[in-house]
Amino acid sequence: MESTHRGAWAVVQLDESGSSTVIDSQGDPDQPIFARSAMKGLQALPLLETGAAEAFGLSDAEIALACASHSAEPQHVRLVQQMLARGNLAEEHLGCGPTTAWDSGPAGPRRRVFHCCSGKHASMLLAAQHLGDAPANYLHTESCEQQAVFGAVADMTGAELFGAIDGCSAPTFLMPLSGLATGIARLCTPASLSPERAAACERITNAAVTNPEMIGGSRGRSDTDLMKATSGRIFAKLGAEGVFVVGEHRTGKALAINIDDGSPRGFHALCLEILHRHQMLSAAELVPLASWADRTIRNAEGTVTGRIV
Repeated sequence: MESTHRGAWAVVQLDESGSSTVIDSQGDPDQPIFARSAMKGLQALPLLETGAAEAFGLSDAEIALACASHSAEPQHVRLVQQMLARGNLAEEHLGCGPTTAWDSGPAGPRRRVFHCCSGKHASMLLAAQHLGDAPANYLHTESCEQQAVFGAVADMTGAELFGAIDGCSAPTFLMPLSGLATGIARLCTPASLSPERAAACERITNAAVTNPEMIGGSRGRSDTDLMKATSGRIFAKLGAEGVFVVGEHRTGKALAINIDDGSPRGFHALCLEILHRHQMLSAAELVPLASWADRTIRNAEGTVTGRIV
């Protein structure tokens, strides 16, 4: 045994009232974690609920990009720029900071629109503008936008949240792993929620599963591939530091995984195994996901050098 990656996961099931029960877990399902980008679907709720998405005429692809950790492919960059233009905003207003594009490596040009969270930031800027916040203040925890985000995430997860600053400079929240799973279950099965919130949840998840390449990218993105393989039945979102969430539409089931050391190695295979065990993924749907289920470790020559167990 060369390396060990410890973590926890929780599968929750909603009842008709929207209350959740942990029906399967490993490790501590209530361990506190930072949800990172795995909660972007929840953070997008005020974009719909405040009327900002309608006011700015956002398309489903743009709403999906609000939930994305994208690869900065040309399609992503164009859409972020389009979202900014809808509010007469400039790239410099994005508070996420500049990075290189996914494919260009560390030596490539650095721009704010290349940041994987730029879609979320563009959407937050639009929601903030709609609510009367100044662009310079849209990430402040006391702004109308961030107060709305905090309230939505707290309501959906049912958790007491503790705030911090995410890697993209937006507020993030510490919550129990099972609380994150509950929030995703309610996002994907919103029947118990108010009509307004249920409609927002439906718009967000439908936008994501019908535009899966906006959530991640056209290649090498596990959440994108999982949504494509399941023809829109599954909503999936990867987060930094080993966080991954999956929700099944209208069944009340959701999964949240967290790896303690933040390594993604092996958790894709684990995720698929758990989903299959809970009938959230069929044998036929596993076929196009075979590369993510592969536990074999190979070197540059293709020689098998180990296995993830």
